[in-house]
Amino acid sequence: MRCAAFTVDVDRDVNEPREGAVEAACRGSPVPRYSSTREGLEIIVDMLDELGVKGTFFMEGEAAEVLSTDIDLRNLLNGHEVAAHGYAHEDLTGESTGIIPSEEWLDAIIGRSLAVIEDVTGVRPQGFRAPYQHINEQVVAVLQRRGLMYDSTLFAEMPSGLHPYLLPSGLIEVPLAQGRDATGRRMQSYLWPLHEGRREVNDYLQLIDGHEDGLFVLADHSWHIVESLSGVRSPQRAETEIGKVRHILQGTLDRGVEIVTLSNYIRMEGML
Repeated sequence: MRCAAFTVDVDRDVNEPREGAVEAACRGSPVPRYSSTREGLEIIVDMLDELGVKGTFFMEGEAAEVLSTDIDLRNLLNGHEVAAHGYAHEDLTGESTGIIPSEEWLDAIIGRSLAVIEDVTGVRPQGFRAPYQHINEQVVAVLQRRGLMYDSTLFAEMPSGLHPYLLPSGLIEVPLAQGRDATGRRMQSYLWPLHEGRREVNDYLQLIDGHEDGLFVLADHSWHIVESLSGVRSPQRAETEIGKVRHILQGTLDRGVEIVTLSNYIRMEGML
């Protein structure tokens, strides 16, 4: 079965870890901000609805709280999958911050994020993606204990590795893809390089051409449509960025690849 999924991390704008601090910072701002992620989220959902595609949205808990003051997230994300992405985009392993969390702290943070997301969206998340893609056995144990069905943080090699699999804890891992472009250079299925001008649409379509079986997981950030590492984009440039994403998704559909949510693919595979 040859399927794809489009996933979106919905978190604070241009987030980055701070050494010695638990919460993520926003580049160029002393306080968390969410204006770009809010605008980008609405643009992405409109695009998906036009294509008739359902996405999987990994929500940061605090972002969900803030966005819900201006947006009816229940209505906006109706029909799409809502998953979790920490509460304040914490480094859950301490790899970048130097703060090594206890299992009790992890349990409290992940529990808080799940409760907030459910309260705001009306959906209890079944899936999780670790901020900065920092995850370890301790984090996985907490996810399992909190009743989550799957994680989608790790990468797997193409073409044979793109199938969900069970971690030793029993949690299902739904990996993102990594392979090589037409020149043999390594690339991954996150669209970050696309929005920073380091990759072209065709690079991702060629990667999808090498997808033979399983689930090809694409990943994006909602803020990246309207803001880059260099600053906020013009409206015209934001339209260019969402056009790139639309081109990739339409190209995926044109190749006969069905686009599904992560939880629906797991059910299709009979892993529940």
